[in-house]
Amino acid sequence: MFKGIGKVEYAKENPFVSQVVTTSSGQKIEIPQMIGSDTRVVPMDDDKYKVITQGVRLPKPEAKVKILTEAELIAQYGDKTGKNLQVIA
Repeated sequence: MFKGIGKVEYAKENPFVSQVVTTSSGQKIEIPQMIGSDTRVVPMDDDKYKVITQGVRLPKPEAKVKILTEAELIAQYGDKTGKNLQVIA
């Protein structure tokens, strides 16, 4: 059964973000703009997202494609990703 997936928009005012994904629960996920590669997120019909990462070097490298659920997309690109740092004395 199709539950309704979020939407994907291109970021307009932030040079460090390429796309903003709004999940079906309303959470906003920012897909970072990276030097050396281009990442695009495409929503699919089965409550999943296709994440396409393409290098920008010449000759054009092959694109890497991952199919992620909404929970996996949040885990990989969500607000809490990379924020839990542990200091070791």
